[in-house]
Amino acid sequence: MREIMTGTRTPNHARTGPSARLAAAVAAIAMLAAACGPASATAIAADGLERRADGWHGIPLERERQLPDVTLEDTDGEPFELARDLRGTPTLLFFGYSSCPDICPIHLAAIASAMDTAGVGFDELDVVFVSVDPERDTPEQIEDFLSNFSSEMIGLHGRLEVVEGALAQLDMGGPVVEGPDPRGDGDLIGHPAQVIGFDADGQAERTWPFGARRSDWVNDLPKVVEEWS
Repeated sequence: MREIMTGTRTPNHARTGPSARLAAAVAAIAMLAAACGPASATAIAADGLERRADGWHGIPLERERQLPDVTLEDTDGEPFELARDLRGTPTLLFFGYSSCPDICPIHLAAIASAMDTAGVGFDELDVVFVSVDPERDTPEQIEDFLSNFSSEMIGLHGRLEVVEGALAQLDMGGPVVEGPDPRGDGDLIGHPAQVIGFDADGQAERTWPFGARRSDWVNDLPKVVEEWS
């Protein structure tokens, strides 16, 4: 995997504790990071992000970006307008796919575990996963994948050209087929490897590249809620 980069919805979620599947995922992250060689796609996962002078670990964006003005579908088949339905609550937005062997599960497990540790609930922060693999990622597949981390994460999908349009509005490259998955499950897909954080007004504020650790999120998530709501 490689990194490619250069009306108001009222959340109805209730905060829950970490599940056994999440605990297993977090343990797998620790094992994976420890086992990575310097040339592997997940080697950076052991490094973490530096604490910045302003106290954040996430990287501030140099250019102004807004939530993409596109309509996708949630896993219930209902239309979901990013620019409208995510306003009113800070949002972490991530593009990936359920068959991803490293970047996606590492990011999502770290965020879910850090939210529990930091006492940040899904009624305060939306965590949104947008599939870049519409051929394989059915609504059921997306729900099953996200249930490894939290069923309260929002899973979205849509036609590839719509997803690519959302990425283009964020100045991010579209997904790229990188070749057969050695696990024998279709192809590996190169996709943006960073999480983008938006404030409650839909303004992009910071990004967390692949390599952000659970401790980075524990530091930053309370700031996201306190400063961006």
